[in-house]
Amino acid sequence: MNYRAPVAPSRDPDQADPGITVAAGARMEFDSNGWAEGRIELLPPGQGWSLLSPEPEARIDEHRWAHQARVFFGAELAVVQKKAYPSGATPMVDAVEVDIARAGGAPSRVLVLTAPLDRAPLLRAAAAAGVRAIGGRGFDALLARARRAWQVREPPVAGDDARAPLVVTAVLAAVLLAPVVPPDEETIFGVKGARERLQRLGW
Repeated sequence: MNYRAPVAPSRDPDQADPGITVAAGARMEFDSNGWAEGRIELLPPGQGWSLLSPEPEARIDEHRWAHQARVFFGAELAVVQKKAYPSGATPMVDAVEVDIARAGGAPSRVLVLTAPLDRAPLLRAAAAAGVRAIGGRGFDALLARARRAWQVREPPVAGDDARAPLVVTAVLAAVLLAPVVPPDEETIFGVKGARERLQRLGW
């Protein structure tokens, strides 16, 4: 698989934009349902926080994400590219920008990508290495059930809070019941591990 890393756009995180810059000279656009158009490729595992979800669908439920963020992480979350699923179908691959902040604070913006896990052999291999590194501990069963990959890019595409990608990762881990593979570490953990890392960072 050929991977393409996104490049951070220079814009105010409060300004919604229908497109995302995904590489030098390239731009991801969205259709009338808010689905990303064109070829979407996941990042190498070292360039973002990766989650392995047992759910096969690429459904982005802003209300549910925002509720989890507010109740369990004291954060305000908003999806920039609003999604609609008028026929009940979902895209095979998708992307979205997410604004995240402490309640009343200035938001930082992160890029989230998703694709079927069978399109991400490097990510599956990184997850398997993480499972071996911790001695399994039940994560081998979670990996076996995983059907879809979600990734939160590092660093934020806008804003000043370097913790933003990990906060969004923790929210998604809670929503999707998905284990997390961190960038540049041979390990794997769940929402508890994500929360502990956030606490150590003062969130």
